[in-house]
Amino acid sequence: MRYFVVPNLKEKEKYIELSKKYNLGFEYNEFFIPDTLDDENKISDILSEYKKLNRTMDTLHGAFFDIVLDSMDQRIQNISLDRVKKSLEIADKLNCKGVIFHTNYITWMKDQKYRRRWIEYNKRAYLSLIEEFPNLEIYIENMFDLDPYLLRDLVKEIHHERIGVCLDFAHANLSNTSLDIWFCELKPYIKHIHINDNDGIMDSHDEIGKGSIDFKKVFEYIRKLEDKTTILIEISDYNKALNSIKYLKENGFIE
Repeated sequence: MRYFVVPNLKEKEKYIELSKKYNLGFEYNEFFIPDTLDDENKISDILSEYKKLNRTMDTLHGAFFDIVLDSMDQRIQNISLDRVKKSLEIADKLNCKGVIFHTNYITWMKDQKYRRRWIEYNKRAYLSLIEEFPNLEIYIENMFDLDPYLLRDLVKEIHHERIGVCLDFAHANLSNTSLDIWFCELKPYIKHIHINDNDGIMDSHDEIGKGSIDFKKVFEYIRKLEDKTTILIEISDYNKALNSIKYLKENGFIE
């Protein structure tokens, strides 16, 4: 399995060295910010800097703020689709392996009509997009989902070899559903993983070992996955990311 970190252009050289030392991939986080997506010059400048690194097989976190692919408002639906497509276009230019998008559904809506519409519209959108971008994979991530079932049903119905689940263990830790259930229900569809720590209340992206997540259990799950599964240490601060890597190595979670 290969691990990834979130790079920062302001500390580019440090992240390049970190990547070389631990054979880490990058997951680019600049391109989900709305102001950036609206500024072609800024996109071009960031792309130019990253393309100089001549990297391949990295990942990119796609747009997620207010993305509603199943919106009843056609204009909002169209804008959401444009944002998602823009993320994929940028990832393609960076020779990325895959792009992560959030589920973004209303968790308290239990009405089956709403849930069915959510599945159908997201399925239609992602199947169209994956054909338009044949060099990319799409990973759909649990955000503040209360359980794994709707995400499971979506990816199961999509049934495409380049579309899978990004299981975020930290987000799962904020739900009232056990990690056992999250993992068991999503296991057949997991292609990518996000890990960081929190207190079970706030999505604080703490360094690993500083919160309430049982990483011994998390890595028991991870070891059951295919070797090609990729894992992001989703922490933006360089020192906290480095401390997390050291924690994982010292505790025998990674070699």
